[in-house]
Amino acid sequence: MKTLLFKPFERYQESHLLSVGIMALILGSFVGSVLNARFDGVLDLHFGLAVSFYTVLMDNVINVISLFIPLFIVGKIINTQTRFIDLMNVILISRIPYFLLPLLNISGVITKATQDLMPLVDNPFGTDQISMDTYFIVTGFAVVSIGAMVWAIALLYQGFKVSVNLKNKIHIIWLGLAILVAEIISKLLIVKFN
Repeated sequence: MKTLLFKPFERYQESHLLSVGIMALILGSFVGSVLNARFDGVLDLHFGLAVSFYTVLMDNVINVISLFIPLFIVGKIINTQTRFIDLMNVILISRIPYFLLPLLNISGVITKATQDLMPLVDNPFGTDQISMDTYFIVTGFAVVSIGAMVWAIALLYQGFKVSVNLKNKIHIIWLGLAILVAEIISKLLIVKFN
């Protein structure tokens, strides 16, 4: 089970990983559109008003491309034998934990809690206006989201390690920087094109 959840790149063939990754991207985009979720950054997910399948799908495609570019450059620097398909599989599979998060908004509970917190924007000290249920929902979602982010980054690390034959600790820092660059690229592209 540990291999399935954290090291699928060592066990499954590239064609299987690619199929699962593409299906997860499409299904995750569909679920996101139904449950009002936008994946508006490599490391971001926000709930709000109704959003189309096309918009959510484009968010996810932009996120994949934004991750691929810096990871491929770093991968080629580390190992010139780094292959396109291997990194694409890593990126697609590492997005799966994010695609599960919208399921927490099935009854619109996250959207409602987010809207309930909006008065704090105008009055940060007006916490007496917010119910305890809202705090518990938002806190619970934050904890689950952090868990999903850790899982996604663990998948990204494990896959990148296998794909580029990662051995040097400085390369781990390069991976971290590449993820941050990807976040910036995705934000810029989503604002510009989506």
